[in-house]
Amino acid sequence: MEKKPKKKKVKRHLNPIFYKILTFLLIVVTVVTFSYITIKEIFSLYSLIPFMIAAIVFIIIIAIVMNSKLRRWVKNLFSLLVIIVIAVESLFAIYGTQAFALLNKIKDTGIRVETYGVYVNAGSSYSDIKDLTNKTITYLHMENDSQIQTALDKLDKDTNLEYTLDSKDNLEDLIKYFSDGKTDAIFMSRSYEDIVKEEYPEEHSKLKLIYSFDIINYVKTETSGKDVTKDTFTVYISGIDTSGKVGSKARTDVNILLTINPKTHQILMINTPRDYYVPLKTSGKNDKLTHSGIYGIEESIGTLENYYETNIDYYVRINFTSFIKIVNSLGGIDVEVSKSFCEQDSKRDFDNQICLKKGKQKLNGEQALAYARHRKTLSNGDMTRGENQMEILKAIMNKAMSPAIIKGYSGLINALSGNIITNMSSETMTAFAKKQLSKNTEWTFTSLSAEGESQTKPCYSLGNARASVVVPDEASIERIKNALKNIYNDKSDLLYTEETTTTSSTTTKR
Repeated sequence: MEKKPKKKKVKRHLNPIFYKILTFLLIVVTVVTFSYITIKEIFSLYSLIPFMIAAIVFIIIIAIVMNSKLRRWVKNLFSLLVIIVIAVESLFAIYGTQAFALLNKIKDTGIRVETYGVYVNAGSSYSDIKDLTNKTITYLHMENDSQIQTALDKLDKDTNLEYTLDSKDNLEDLIKYFSDGKTDAIFMSRSYEDIVKEEYPEEHSKLKLIYSFDIINYVKTETSGKDVTKDTFTVYISGIDTSGKVGSKARTDVNILLTINPKTHQILMINTPRDYYVPLKTSGKNDKLTHSGIYGIEESIGTLENYYETNIDYYVRINFTSFIKIVNSLGGIDVEVSKSFCEQDSKRDFDNQICLKKGKQKLNGEQALAYARHRKTLSNGDMTRGENQMEILKAIMNKAMSPAIIKGYSGLINALSGNIITNMSSETMTAFAKKQLSKNTEWTFTSLSAEGESQTKPCYSLGNARASVVVPDEASIERIKNALKNIYNDKSDLLYTEETTTTSSTTTKR
């Protein structure tokens, strides 16, 4: 019987065109990525040269391998390597684009929104603005409030309402007038609503908002011309604990100054309690620092500049309720909790409290926000809360300036979007980030808090009605001013004074 010849096994290779397309894609993606890095100046051209040479050599090797007659498994192995390189370069370009898009998005455009509202008694039958036809509406007319007439004109134009107009010169009289039933409704900026809630909680519970509108203004935002990679600069962190727009006028619940010296690698953190009793920039009248925010962030900046006799180069205004997303995107933060406590959750629900025990631990977003808010059981109340907020901010900065940020990069971008505005240009932020990435600088943190004594004093924004405030301790203010001078003069010891002093500050290294 005749034997059938054995069939030779045919080695199946991927179509040669596949290897050519893959090589072409590698070249295109590599060129685009390096062009992007160069144009955006993420790294200096000098530092990029070795990587560019390596990339060219790698592409040449790939091109030779892909067009050779090497074994199939060798080509497939190199193909897998090329796919991984293309994926990494593509992700870098995508996330880099997102980062620069965010930097442009959080840039303060100068748009200022103030919301006005018409309030009635919650137990009344009024539910619509038209129900106030031929009724009395009383508004808050504060000294130097040039916008109130614009707001009243808009109310008339938008509603065509016939009503009797009355006014009160201070918030206390307005709320008492309303509570006594002497007016059918009150009209005021909604930025005052939180003040009413804090100072007159019983009357606040009777308020019902039935109509509101926005008035939009534009202010010219000024930026510093400093080189943040070389010059000492100060950033004002203004935190609002509200769900409203971050650009809206609102009380500033967090007031922290960060003075950064790139030469000595020092960061001075200064906390000023929200209830600190200081003269406002525009009026010169004394008020709680937190109330300066209802006149705009520019008022808060000017007030702090005058008080500490320093210049504030940049500001960052952040909605502190976004802490949950920010902290979670970083995988939590390590914080030394100063005291065991329980606090309401982010929805302000006491039935679902966040409880923390004293000691060093990793906090998630909900826990970090609870720690930033809590003050009721603290010995020094708002002053200690401010110190806790500085600890949280320091922990966030440490995480954000470390390689750990890569893991939560996308989530961090989403968390910041819409929850932060700044007058710092994208070029300035990029320059500082580039230096940190290239040098991986170890920073020394020094924390100082303005101290004082709780008293009852008249407040300008309340029409000189009295409220609980923190009267400054002049010795603590002098320590802060001295530390500011030292960091700007490149001193290594920020707490140094010619006279021996004791301080309640903390100095730590990252």
